[in-house]
Amino acid sequence: MNTQAHTGNGARQAGLRAQLASAGALRFLLAGHAIFTVENPRTGGRFTYRIMRAPDNDERRSRRLWFVSVLVGPDNVANYAYAGMLPEVGGEAGRFTMTRGSKIVGDAPSVIAFRWVWDRLRDGRSVEPAVLWHEGRCGCCGRRLTVPESIASGLGPVCAGRAA
Repeated sequence: MNTQAHTGNGARQAGLRAQLASAGALRFLLAGHAIFTVENPRTGGRFTYRIMRAPDNDERRSRRLWFVSVLVGPDNVANYAYAGMLPEVGGEAGRFTMTRGSKIVGDAPSVIAFRWVWDRLRDGRSVEPAVLWHEGRCGCCGRRLTVPESIASGLGPVCAGRAA
């Protein structure tokens, strides 16, 4: 049984999950609490990532940072391994950078896939043939999304007004 339905805004919803369009994906990913899956429909391969924005209250840091983790086990809440970071450069998120704290090697398929998707989105290009899915929760606050426009964007109505 196909559980996908169209929201009317170009996003397809499957249960609580919804497909993100490339055009709005960057805003969702940088909202502060994004959990999303990258799927390759040709191979069936997929990776789930979490991008968390570092708190702005650290006086030691002069720029914003986002931390990228990849799901490495069956627990969708606790089994994430730190992969690298996205430092702010010129007022926007820069290139994906691995650090000494990275728990995954640079040539791992999950890292290669993330770099490919991230670079394309940063350059304003489509991620096709890949498909991006969010998990039905706001990329900023993590609340369940119920409004069709919110499901399409991955951001709740309140958070959409203040997201990066």
